[in-house]
Amino acid sequence: MKLKRLVIVIAFVAMIGALLQGCGNGNKEGNSSPSASAPASPSASAPAESSEPPSEQNVTLKVWGDLGNQAVLEEPFKKINAAFAAKYPNIKLEYDFAQNDQSLNVALQANELPDLFWVQGDKTSKMAEMVKNGFLKDLTSYNLDLSRFADSEKTYCTIDGKVYCSLPSFFDTNVVYYNKDLYEKNGIKSPTNWDEFVQGLETLKAAGVTPIALAGKSEWDRAWPVFALAPAFANAQLKAAQSGDGKMTDPAIADMLQSFRDFADKGYFGKDFLAQDYAAAQFAFTNGKAAGIIDGTWANATYVDSGMNLGRFSIPNKDGKKIVQSSYSNFMTYAVSANSKYPDQAVKYIEFLNSLEAQQILEDAIGLVPTLKDIVAKDEGVKELAVFDEAGVNIYSVLTALSTPESNAADVLMKDVIPKLMTSAITGAEGAATLDKAAKYPTK
Repeated sequence: MKLKRLVIVIAFVAMIGALLQGCGNGNKEGNSSPSASAPASPSASAPAESSEPPSEQNVTLKVWGDLGNQAVLEEPFKKINAAFAAKYPNIKLEYDFAQNDQSLNVALQANELPDLFWVQGDKTSKMAEMVKNGFLKDLTSYNLDLSRFADSEKTYCTIDGKVYCSLPSFFDTNVVYYNKDLYEKNGIKSPTNWDEFVQGLETLKAAGVTPIALAGKSEWDRAWPVFALAPAFANAQLKAAQSGDGKMTDPAIADMLQSFRDFADKGYFGKDFLAQDYAAAQFAFTNGKAAGIIDGTWANATYVDSGMNLGRFSIPNKDGKKIVQSSYSNFMTYAVSANSKYPDQAVKYIEFLNSLEAQQILEDAIGLVPTLKDIVAKDEGVKELAVFDEAGVNIYSVLTALSTPESNAADVLMKDVIPKLMTSAITGAEGAATLDKAAKYPTK
């Protein structure tokens, strides 16, 4: 029985290792934690006995923050954690930006998860797999106040009718950030349709300005144009593929992938984009070498802080409609380890992250797109981020839904199709065929 249990856990960890590639909001790779002891399944661990009520005990909670977004999140979480400490002086937080794909994988293998760590809800299948294998604390019995949240936000954190994390309160998507001074100098306005968008890129290229800075070396950041183009070109077709009513070989999907290759072929990403990392791409944009960059709304503060005359727009499709990738931000969605010695205190942190107080701190610091009406937008720039006609699909989530343990279609997009499109090794139609082959469609 012990051998069988070990085999099951090792199989689970291998699967999680394949899945944990990050999603949506720019989770970059960083230093992983050192390897630990042999894998083990979670087991109940009772807190030390105390004559004090659990809520009054002086305890220390270990919390892992998002290492890939430390530069953006460090200052607001200092304020969030200070506000929490003022409210609960008996609970000390050891908050470290220690979590990335590798460190979480090691913690799962060693059964050494921190008390709290961030999760991505239903954006991928990761949280559901951790729930299935007993790694997360069911929060349902704590009767969290979820009255401010919409059903879709509750669904984000719910597995089989049970709640497993703090709820999202901000919207993520990808937009074109652009240098207004460079656009005006070259007689370009924020585009109202696809043809105007492409013509503007052509004008910039002719003027010797890189139209769009792209981090060709970075697996996730080089994918943001595809994430932005997918709903603009093929929202209905991707929905149909996910439901089993269509295929990834639909001409609209192939056309979308081809447009990404065309941007590379025509030089819209510049000459050296394949060797460029995320920091270099951002610097090219902020120092005026590139007129624009396609990035997430989560990076808004970085570009605001650069001091440039900044503009933002969502990519319009051929009919002039702006359909954007929709995704909830996971900046404040944290789960409690099933093995935490202090689950009651850990839930207090979950409750605080669900509060307007914590959410407004994050908004004031970063300027995200709020989904809750009582969060006050930081400035007019945040309102500009929210100018679109429709919230569409997330292509990564669609392909995740079409994946199996044997064939990860989302991984094929990121590691195979996008790199080959950038280097003109395949056409859009060939890329679509590759995704179709990797996909497992639901049976009707």
